Amino acid sequence: MAQTNAGALREQRLRLGMTLEDVVAKCAESGVKVHNSQLSRIERGLARPRPHLRVGLARVLGLDALELEGQREQRADA
Repeated sequence: MAQTNAGALREQRLRLGMTLEDVVAKCAESGVKVHNSQLSRIERGLARPRPHLRVGLARVLGLDALELEGQREQRADA
């Protein structure tokens, strides 16, 4: 996971029983635009979401955006 704690994003999405399309739709409802291919790349650690998108994804998935970023930094140091 090079860019964000992608595993946490995917795990939480699956835990909630959501598809990529579900997350995209929920993000759109809250005014955050993301395409399912972009979300897939983020989940696989191939892309890093901009702060606005990271916050939107965290909100939709019930995660802490700062914690997600902090976990990424901790893993990079390990």
